[in-house]
Amino acid sequence: MARGLRRVLRLARVALHLALGLLLVELLYPFLRRDARVAIRASWCHRMLSLLGVRLRVSGPVPLGRHLIASNHVSWLDVFAIGALFPCWFVSKAETRAWPVIGWLAAANETLFLRRRSARAAYRMNIEIRARLGAGHSVAIFPEGTTTDGSRVLPFYPALFQPAVDGGHRVLPMAVCYRDPAGNRVAAAAYIDDEPLWKSLRAVLDSPGIEAHLLLHDALTAPGSRRELAARACNAVAYLHRRQVPEAFGAESVERASPVLNSA
Repeated sequence: MARGLRRVLRLARVALHLALGLLLVELLYPFLRRDARVAIRASWCHRMLSLLGVRLRVSGPVPLGRHLIASNHVSWLDVFAIGALFPCWFVSKAETRAWPVIGWLAAANETLFLRRRSARAAYRMNIEIRARLGAGHSVAIFPEGTTTDGSRVLPFYPALFQPAVDGGHRVLPMAVCYRDPAGNRVAAAAYIDDEPLWKSLRAVLDSPGIEAHLLLHDALTAPGSRRELAARACNAVAYLHRRQVPEAFGAESVERASPVLNSA
């Protein structure tokens, strides 16, 4: 009974927050500079996490400037967590564009949609990423190419690292994980590709408490080939992932209210 009531209340609040997002995009975005839009997005993402019962925690120094952000991928929650911290563009699978409401909001909030397993699509996406990095913006990619249950990090596909190699841009490895307050992995947060979105949403709403942890590595420079850079980034994320124990989120971890970093 308590779980069902919690689910209904959270779902109602989430629906209202989605409606607010639609209004902001329609009525305010056309008149705002990018820095104002990403500030609104950061605050909106942080509030969405809170309404879903998810607390955001960050471990490691948050760098200024543009980066190609390379992260493992566990859940649709990843985008809200990263969006609450970084004013970045996202590269997402093309199927996300068809999601009701969320797909439209994603498109309006600097998401680039990639058709997976297509060399031609990856080539075109690299042109888009190169342009954003060249304009001083950060871009977040999920180079595993799929989501996992959060228990491991898959090898990184190297294709989308090419713009960092071409432009000499820094790569920021980042590990994402979801824990309960005791530090145990929360399976409810994971979203596997073939799972219906509503089922994943219900699991999150029913969870008594989730902490989304972003662990940041020192930025990598981009010498050598994209394959070498992808391997280095993957090793860094895997290293952070192995630190996913309660002690890793001790004194250096901080809760971020609604930060916005300079992307120039």
